[in-house]
Amino acid sequence: MPDQKIEEYVGLAATRIARDIGANGIISIEQRKTQEGFNENSLYVDVSVSIFKKVNKDTFSKQGYPTKIKKTTDASIIPVKELLMDAIAKRYIDKGDLLVCVIDGSIGMGYKSMMFVFEVDKILFNIGTHNLSHDINPNVIETVLEVALELSREGRENKSVGTAFIIGNKSEILRYTKQLIINPFTAYQDNAKNILDPMLRETIKEFAQIDGVFIINKDGTIVSCGTYLDIDTSKVELYHGLGTKHRSCAALTKEVNCVAIVVSESGGKITIFKEGKVVMRL
Repeated sequence: MPDQKIEEYVGLAATRIARDIGANGIISIEQRKTQEGFNENSLYVDVSVSIFKKVNKDTFSKQGYPTKIKKTTDASIIPVKELLMDAIAKRYIDKGDLLVCVIDGSIGMGYKSMMFVFEVDKILFNIGTHNLSHDINPNVIETVLEVALELSREGRENKSVGTAFIIGNKSEILRYTKQLIINPFTAYQDNAKNILDPMLRETIKEFAQIDGVFIINKDGTIVSCGTYLDIDTSKVELYHGLGTKHRSCAALTKEVNCVAIVVSESGGKITIFKEGKVVMRL
């Protein structure tokens, strides 16, 4: 079947699905022609993003903008999630939106076309609006949040667990750290200690019982745990109820371009810091 015919059928299907499930918008992503043409050696593809938002039962308004999307060779939708996160940050997508996303085969993801339903939940919305994933793989932040939420709900061995995850450029972060214990991740190869590996989930939750924090590079590689933050906290202003670990994490995010996700041992609340301030609490 010709590609043009496939695109036509997918477009009709997206419209019908959006109507049937009560979605309030459709997002279309397709390759954009530029004066430079298609560069095979580039790491990115120029794309056009079109967003159709429902105004009333039968009427949609259209907004669009040009951007770039990372090329992928394994049919991964991670670049699409990054693009959607950017759309949230640009306020084209709002909290509570239920959207049908259509991706044209021209952007080179390995599909003739792809379509999925996308619901903007609270966590993903806040990650986007606070630009938490800027310069950090958004899937790393999502995964750390998932682990933090599990620790908050379940603890470990019937005990509450308090810990923190610092995510950013490891060389910048390590200037403000000291190792409290022998780092359990020293013996791991880099490709065997990435937070995105589901096989590591239980190991991470086990090590969360160790005093100190986790240091995670922006690509998801776990650098260390049981790490002490050696930083001046006198310039940080936090409201009552947040302890020493919260203050140290806040101070580090003020000094270094990083994100800190802290799980409180008392109450299990999760606090996220960026630029020395609380940007989200769960």
